[in-house]
Amino acid sequence: MTLRVAVIGAGQIARLGHLPGYQRAGAQIVALCSKRDQNFEALADEFHVEYRYDDWRQMLDAGGFEAVSICTPPALHSEMAAECARRGLHVLVEKPMAMTPAECDHVISAAAQTGVVLMVAHNQRFIAHHQHVKQLLQSGQLGKVYLAHAVFGHGGPEKWNPLQNWYFHPDQAGYGVLADLGSHKFDLLCWLLGQRIVEVSSFGQTFEKPTSASDSIICALRLSGGTLATVHVSWVFHPDWENSLVLRCERGVIRVPTDLTQPVEVLEQDAGSSTISAPDSALTDSAGWFGAVAAFCDAVQNGKPSPITGAEGKSVVAAVRAAYEALTEQRVVRLL
Repeated sequence: MTLRVAVIGAGQIARLGHLPGYQRAGAQIVALCSKRDQNFEALADEFHVEYRYDDWRQMLDAGGFEAVSICTPPALHSEMAAECARRGLHVLVEKPMAMTPAECDHVISAAAQTGVVLMVAHNQRFIAHHQHVKQLLQSGQLGKVYLAHAVFGHGGPEKWNPLQNWYFHPDQAGYGVLADLGSHKFDLLCWLLGQRIVEVSSFGQTFEKPTSASDSIICALRLSGGTLATVHVSWVFHPDWENSLVLRCERGVIRVPTDLTQPVEVLEQDAGSSTISAPDSALTDSAGWFGAVAAFCDAVQNGKPSPITGAEGKSVVAAVRAAYEALTEQRVVRLL
């Protein structure tokens, strides 16, 4: 049976990730909700969406779908996701899951009461290179991960989403570049290593962007299994961008490049170097988005557990919040 979905939000993450992701997964996009303007209408036309709304509650009242993607600014996530779940609708919510851990709990509780699938769209887990690294780490081939260094930076959200500036407003976006890019890397590290963040300190600076939150931040992390990590996120990488990862392990090192057409590099202490290449179908920046949507559809249609649970989403929100506290209060913050 074809899964029928609705999407709230018509920005770039909906246009480039969720809407084409649902098309690829064979779902029917029944409804789209956002501000009704020329760009909205063009997007709805592009994906052949019949029902169009500027009021998300009105869209939910009309119904006709089983699942909802929430692609709005983070300040709206909790209310929307909880209401969808209460109505028995499966929910795919963009990261960060919400503004605070308490808001995450609100959503988790609503989903638990109705038994719907609640998934947080931490899409970097679905990049083929990262999945290969996960398999390699699980094999134990390189032993314990001692040190990790993750970088995610580009020229700023206005470069890829020029029609929306909410990223620069903490009341809508939460914690600036930490919420936008840091949440990706916090989740990726915890998932790859099977650990959680227990201590964090941060240094930040606002170099260019019109925001009270820093546009560039470097975090130092201690994880529950003993791994030490640095996470560098920035909106002022010019003219290129970077989305890379280095893991220094007990018996070698893993390097994940920004360029997905290049292989993962593995250097083993006693076996020399090797590489891991991804299939051609995975060599696009959109592969992670599409993979997240496909996993959500599979879980809904086949009665599987959520691929990325609300509890996992909450842990990332808690880590982002702790990193921001560490930055503003100039201290090491410990997470429970």
